[in-house]
Amino acid sequence: MIIRKILHCFVALSIALLLIVPAHAAGEGTAVGVNPDAVARISSADRVLKVGSDVSVGELIVTGGSGQVQIVFHDATRLVVGPGSALLIEDYLLSGPNSVQKLAVNALSGSFRFISGNSPKSAYSIQTPTAAIAVRGTAFDLIVTQQQTLVMLYEGALQLCRGGGRCVQLAERCAIGYSSSGGVATLSLQDPRRPQVVGGFRYSRIQRALLPKFRVGGANSCQNANSSGAESINSLGESPDMSDDDDNTPNTPTTPTTPNTPTTPTTPTNPTTPTTPGGPNSPTVP
Repeated sequence: MIIRKILHCFVALSIALLLIVPAHAAGEGTAVGVNPDAVARISSADRVLKVGSDVSVGELIVTGGSGQVQIVFHDATRLVVGPGSALLIEDYLLSGPNSVQKLAVNALSGSFRFISGNSPKSAYSIQTPTAAIAVRGTAFDLIVTQQQTLVMLYEGALQLCRGGGRCVQLAERCAIGYSSSGGVATLSLQDPRRPQVVGGFRYSRIQRALLPKFRVGGANSCQNANSSGAESINSLGESPDMSDDDDNTPNTPTTPTTPNTPTTPTTPTNPTTPTTPGGPNSPTVP
């Protein structure tokens, strides 16, 4: 009888702990779309990603020039890691079957798309080398280098911050914000530099490379939401990186048995032709 009571108490306590203590998921997200030349790296060991692979806290998702990974998390958050990019999954804390208490990622370099899921806005934390981003029911694209962060908003709202409490709010469709060592600012629709900047957002121009649930309706309209008479993006700072394919046909790489093992990118190449961007370099606040 005493043993039975002890067992009952132990079971009840275990159930209570499961209910009240959030847990890290084993395999916090799933790669539902993978272009070859993509790995998950942890402790200098690379794991080749393929469709159906789990991605977990502590893993660095790294893509080569032809690589791309589309990830869905348990709370329906969707994340695209574009070609030549690196992103670290820093934390993921479940608060229920379809919601998280915390989802923290560090976008180190490259191009990304983020579409928030079912979790409260306070759950999301996005860091880059030059910015912190707070989201509010949001879909946006992101270009990151070591010197600069560029964001273009499609849905919802977000706050882009630089150290020292310097922040800007983005709440309108096609709004662009950027952060660099010089500060944080937005580009208006009338800014003559905007056409060159907006051309850097590859997924605004080309969505066929993405699965349907990673696409944003009308994203391409942001390419035209600007004034004519484009001025060089050099007026924002150093020369931009504008490497990408400018047609509407996504890369169709052949499936290798063992894809290349890319190193973590720092800054992309810097061609002068701005038709196919990968991400501008460091602008200073005008």
